[in-house]
Amino acid sequence: MKEANEPRKRNAAQTRERILTAAFNAFGEHGYGSTGIREVAQRAEVASSLILRYFGSKANLFHDAIVFGIVKESMFVREKRKFGERMAKMMVDSGQTNLTAMMVLAIADPEAQDVARKVLQRHVLEPLAEWLGPPQAEARALTLYGIMSGFTIQMRMFEPGQMPQAAVKWLARAMQDVVDED
Repeated sequence: MKEANEPRKRNAAQTRERILTAAFNAFGEHGYGSTGIREVAQRAEVASSLILRYFGSKANLFHDAIVFGIVKESMFVREKRKFGERMAKMMVDSGQTNLTAMMVLAIADPEAQDVARKVLQRHVLEPLAEWLGPPQAEARALTLYGIMSGFTIQMRMFEPGQMPQAAVKWLARAMQDVVDED
C-alpha cells in the first residue's frame, strides 16, 4: 500500500501524448492565435510550465501537435482502393477535421503559417506524392490537399451531421479520381 505522502509516478510518454492530444484538439478547434498554453495545459491536466519544459514554445507545441495528428490519422499509409470514400467518411465524422483545420487556421498568424507550411511540405505533401506515385505526383498531392482544405472550410459552416450526403459523395469521388489518375 502506498504512503499518502508518496509522490505519484510519472510517465513522460503518456504525459507528452496527453499534451499533444489536447493541443491537437485545441488548435484544431480554435486555431493558433486563439489557443493558449494555459488552455492546452488545462485540457491535458498538467501545469503550463510542464508544456514549456516539454516543447519550449507555443510554436514548437503547434509543430509537434500537427505532426502528432498526421501520425495519429496516418491517412496516406492505407491502400488506394476506396481511399476517397474512407477519407470523406473520416472528414465528416465529428472531430476528424482538426488536422486540416489546424493548417487552414494557421494562415491567420505568420508564425503559425511558417510552421504549418514546413510541416505540410515535409509530413503531408511529400509523403502523399510518394504514396500517389506517377504521373504528376506533386500536382496530385496539392490537388488532394486543396480539396480537403476547401471541404474542411465548408464543413465548418455547418453543424455536425448537417453536411448534405450528395456533397460527401462528391468529395469521395473527387478525391478518388485524383488518386486513380494515371
